[in-house]
Amino acid sequence: MAPWFERDITTVRIPKQSRGGRHTPLVIVVPEHRTWKQRAAAAIGRAAWKRRRAFLPSLLALFALLGTAILHGTSPAIWPLPVLAALVGPAWLIWAEKQRPACATRVRAWRYALAAAWLTAGAWAAAAIAYGPLSGPLPLLWLALTITGHAVRRHLHNARSPEPTSKETA
Repeated sequence: MAPWFERDITTVRIPKQSRGGRHTPLVIVVPEHRTWKQRAAAAIGRAAWKRRRAFLPSLLALFALLGTAILHGTSPAIWPLPVLAALVGPAWLIWAEKQRPACATRVRAWRYALAAAWLTAGAWAAAAIAYGPLSGPLPLLWLALTITGHAVRRHLHNARSPEPTSKETA
């Protein structure tokens, strides 16, 4: 099997130096030219590193899919635990509305959406552990939750970015 990247060996020949103390040594530096595969891998790596936070919802979704598949294979009778964890979302919503009632519809909408997403993700995890993550409509629900995670991340990222003031636009 050939290596993925060919190694470039650069030979540098340094002529004999005189032994006098006044002469500085001669050093020749020859840059190595990277192959197109190395350049493409470096460009993909730089782009992925720049956008690493954008991969977080996909990475979490992939770990959830693999984790539920492993739990389904090893101990599918553990499915009540994600059900209990899923009920934390609506319980938090009830507690938050009692302790700090929201007057703004935007805050209330975010609370309800967060509780619904938490409940849906917990229900998906319980069903995926009990029946397998790729059975029935569970892959579509996993995909919908992954897309929702990306949309929420993008919305929160856009909400945090500073808006231009009247001085900057003029």
